[in-house]
Amino acid sequence: MKQNQTKQTIYIRILGAFLLTYLVLMAGFTFFLIDREKKIVTMELGIFARHVNNNVTEILQEQVNSQNQIEDIVKFKKELIRQLSFLTHSGTEMAVFTGDYELIFNTNDYLVCSYAERVEGTKHYTGYAYLNLREWFDDQEITELEHYLSAEPRAKEAGDLSGYSVSLEGFWLDNEMVIPDEIRVVPMHASSFDEEGNVISAGGTHDDNNVIYASGYQDNRDLPYFEHGGIQGRNNPDYDRLSLAKLREMVIDKEKLKAAVQDIISLSENRSEGRRNFFNYQYYLAIPYKNAVDMIDSQEPYSEFWTAMAREVDLWDRCASTLAFVWGSCLLAFIMVAWILARQTYKTYQKSEALESQRQEMTNAQAHDLKTPLSIISGYAQNLLENVHTEKREHYAEHILTNIDRMDKIIQTMLNLSKLESDSWQIKLAEVSLNEIGKKMISRYQPVCEEKSIMPQLEGEAGIKADPTLMERVMDNFFVNALEHTPDGGIIRIKITENKLALYNSGSHIPQEKLQEIWQPYKKADMSRGDTKGTGLGLSIARGILESHKFPYGAENTDDGVVFWFKFE
Repeated sequence: MKQNQTKQTIYIRILGAFLLTYLVLMAGFTFFLIDREKKIVTMELGIFARHVNNNVTEILQEQVNSQNQIEDIVKFKKELIRQLSFLTHSGTEMAVFTGDYELIFNTNDYLVCSYAERVEGTKHYTGYAYLNLREWFDDQEITELEHYLSAEPRAKEAGDLSGYSVSLEGFWLDNEMVIPDEIRVVPMHASSFDEEGNVISAGGTHDDNNVIYASGYQDNRDLPYFEHGGIQGRNNPDYDRLSLAKLREMVIDKEKLKAAVQDIISLSENRSEGRRNFFNYQYYLAIPYKNAVDMIDSQEPYSEFWTAMAREVDLWDRCASTLAFVWGSCLLAFIMVAWILARQTYKTYQKSEALESQRQEMTNAQAHDLKTPLSIISGYAQNLLENVHTEKREHYAEHILTNIDRMDKIIQTMLNLSKLESDSWQIKLAEVSLNEIGKKMISRYQPVCEEKSIMPQLEGEAGIKADPTLMERVMDNFFVNALEHTPDGGIIRIKITENKLALYNSGSHIPQEKLQEIWQPYKKADMSRGDTKGTGLGLSIARGILESHKFPYGAENTDDGVVFWFKFE
């Protein structure tokens, strides 16, 4: 239960810290990206505005006289209408004022119409004018007409409906405004397609089945009448009409223009912006005729004409894909890193807990191992001080020395294990004969083997590059462990192959769940395997030596005994 709570706490804290860091970084990145996009939009709008003003200037220069007065205002407006598709794309609204801030032209939500204005020889001149549907048709008719103008049915084969042709069937021209007689709607059917399935040609028939809208106008002003005209649609069909209407109010506001002119600093810096919400900004610019101003006596900027422009920019549309990708990819990366870090932290915690538990067990075991000889030494020393059984003084002294040697052995073993675990032991590599070490072990413990009627066996030979002293210590610990757990009359066999040494001893098995624990200090297998008299550190020292040499090692049960082994190159 405690382990699960600790694991949960570690994961929650690390994931929480990473999530908070992620949110802070992503918020900072979002503000940075939006600010950068604002600067880009400002630059783009400035460039676009200068192009528009240059076009307006060219049109004005063709229409004004030597006193900078527009001679034919209708012609001027028609020329501007002709170029509206360029002048007002990207949801831009514009207006043109005189130097006295009188409005002479502004964009609106009217439909743009084209017609054959005149013919000179073989040359046809196209004229452009506005059509205000609301002046001539009711709301239902306007809704239907707008549907026909914007409809884009998906044609899949020849003969399918691909759209509608909406045209003027007779109209009067009142300056720059069209007064419709009738509007005819002709269904268009696809006749051919390109390789991608897009319609490249379509046709329709003028007949009695066509939808016709009549305005009912009766001309009594002797206005010029034209038989046919085309309807091109609105300038900004993809933009919100309410937003465009607000921009239109901005550009025709005389007072706003005056304020902008008063604040003018340079030809390219006369712009202002207003934020509708976090992502939506409205930009307003006032640009002088010929991109130049005169300073009159009152030191007020003056120009013969002013062009006012306004545009609303949705920064979310511009930044959404980038933000979605960065937020998503970074979230995935942060979660992965946080999970890996939490997992490694929990593993480190588990190792720390295991190490602390191991240290406590070692301390208890060491105290127990040292307590016995200390108790014996204390008893014998007390007898010597009190002159009890004086005839046994030599016996007492001998046992005191024996237990001191035992304590010294325990302490030295613990120091050696500590050195191995702290990597402070200097390994001196040399050519080592495992067969020679095996013979030395058998010779060293021959009296014990004879006492227990054990027949040690040695097979094979291999030379390895290792520390001779440490390798001898490993095999000594393996052999002593085998001696302690081999029953009388049993077998100990050392088998050396090309890349492995295996030491087998007959006897009882080690429980399967203990095969990994026996390499830890003071971890012993089933007590039925023998009456252990060692320090409990032998296999731990062997493990440290083998790991320092990077030799794989292990223990496994066989049919009638146990094998301890290690591999080498």
